[in-house]
Amino acid sequence: MMLSEILAQSIPWQITLFGLVGLVNTALDFVIYNLLTRKTPRISANICSTSVAMAFSFAANFFVFQPRTFDAPGQATKFVIVTAISLYMIQNLVIYLTTNVWQRPTKWANSLAKKSQFTYQWSESFVSKNTVKLLATGCSLVWNFLWYRYYVYV
Repeated sequence: MMLSEILAQSIPWQITLFGLVGLVNTALDFVIYNLLTRKTPRISANICSTSVAMAFSFAANFFVFQPRTFDAPGQATKFVIVTAISLYMIQNLVIYLTTNVWQRPTKWANSLAKKSQFTYQWSESFVSKNTVKLLATGCSLVWNFLWYRYYVYV
């Protein structure tokens, strides 16, 4: 077995690569989301930003999971279904709930931001919208890794 095959099957290695791809992907998502939320509601902005990030993620995760077979149409279909559930259902549900129902995380984040010399000037709106997006992204991260590894890129 070649080193690349061993690494491709190693869960810690995949988590590391998935994390690196995720950092780039998440930065892309957050930049677009923050630009759009200047004039667009949060949910609409999230749909646009996550759609761009999804396209990048599909291609990048071939390097992470290195599937034994290359079936772009089949893998794309699985990827879109799994990722769409993650981005459009799970993330939007978390954003909705933490914006409208359970606001403690945003209140805590705003309180913490006011205490730091680096973030005390951030507006409550900026902290709030990014806190809910970060929580939503964390939920997506776990969902996506498990489904990509065991279903999409096999």
